[in-house]
Amino acid sequence: MSAPALDSQARSPQSLQTTSHPSGSGHGGRRAPTHTRSGVHDADAARSVVFSVIQRIEGDLDEETLALDSSPNFDFKASNDRKSQGLVDLNQAMRRLKSSDINDDLERRLQIFRGKLAVNLRKIRLHLDAVKEITAMLSEAIQSAESDGTYTRNIGPQRSTP
Repeated sequence: MSAPALDSQARSPQSLQTTSHPSGSGHGGRRAPTHTRSGVHDADAARSVVFSVIQRIEGDLDEETLALDSSPNFDFKASNDRKSQGLVDLNQAMRRLKSSDINDDLERRLQIFRGKLAVNLRKIRLHLDAVKEITAMLSEAIQSAESDGTYTRNIGPQRSTP
């Protein structure tokens, strides 16, 4: 397969997914991998797939990180699903690499990717901490509104110790 053909395959999310076996038999209903394992290893093609998967995941990370700052109506479940699938794809792509295939460009790219993951993680933690604080405040407000003080017990994450 030529380098441009591999490059276009690397850009396609379907290139890392599996397709049904044409005969429908021999696999017990399971899917067969779309790529064949030949005796020839193309390090450039393997790196290209890793680069394209990282680029796709970074797009999802950037979108989510921006949404955490600005968009209350962002679909976090769909974003999480895309990130999860991207990490599965990245794991598959990394398995295609031999240790000798990892060059300075790939190392730098992985460092940048780790940085974006760290930023996204910090934003998610801030978001979750804010949700916990709001939940605690609502919990206290409900407790105060429904109680006359006779039978008080704390509900929510901040329980008092006896």
